[in-house]
Amino acid sequence: MDKLGFEEQVSISLDDHDTLVADSETDSSDTSSSDQFRCFARNGLIKVEEDRNEHDIIKKGFLVGMGQLEKETDVVAVHRNSYAGLTGQARFETFRIFAQAVAQKCGGNANIKYAWYGGSREEIFEIITHGFSRCRRPEKIEVYGHGVYLSPAKFSMDGALSSGVDENGLRHMLLCRVILGKSEAICAGSDQFQPSSKDFDSGVDNLFAPRKYIIWSAYMNSHIFPNYVVSFKASSSVGET
Repeated sequence: MDKLGFEEQVSISLDDHDTLVADSETDSSDTSSSDQFRCFARNGLIKVEEDRNEHDIIKKGFLVGMGQLEKETDVVAVHRNSYAGLTGQARFETFRIFAQAVAQKCGGNANIKYAWYGGSREEIFEIITHGFSRCRRPEKIEVYGHGVYLSPAKFSMDGALSSGVDENGLRHMLLCRVILGKSEAICAGSDQFQPSSKDFDSGVDNLFAPRKYIIWSAYMNSHIFPNYVVSFKASSSVGET
């Protein structure tokens, strides 16, 4: 994508939390009134309007990551987590504190990445509302231990395989910030459910070219922070592989 990659364009400094909250409050008039997105709006998600650079960056990054299905995919809406209320701010603060702790352990770098998580609309709503409650075993892909599976920012297609179609023909995905810290390679078919030692914080399927980030259940609500929900229509071939 032009001069900067998707990671660099969409990245927001953890120190900008106060600014983001203020922006979210002033944007309250932009909440989606459509019935199909009302559950998101009621939970403090703010619709990112199409004329905003923020929308353009996320849409383009998402579509590029869809690979050969880019031209058959239509982004219908992007919603941003506004960190609304005490609970939302507490979750952000928890993420920030753990990011600092992991950075201190890892020599100053918490290795925070953007990553995609696909699921049904109901699951996405539950995660936004209450956080992750379980580690869903991924379908149609190899298993690399027991944890929450996310796909790197440039591989949105991988996350889309786990998304489900709702009654409006839409699929939904979370774009999250993820604290990876020091990752260890997990073998396909592994039953691992926690770091193999205190030296590690997360798992990947490949250390040099990861397609899967694995966040262990003990860390799923401290090391993953949902930033956006992307709602889209895609070719029926998504999920058939």
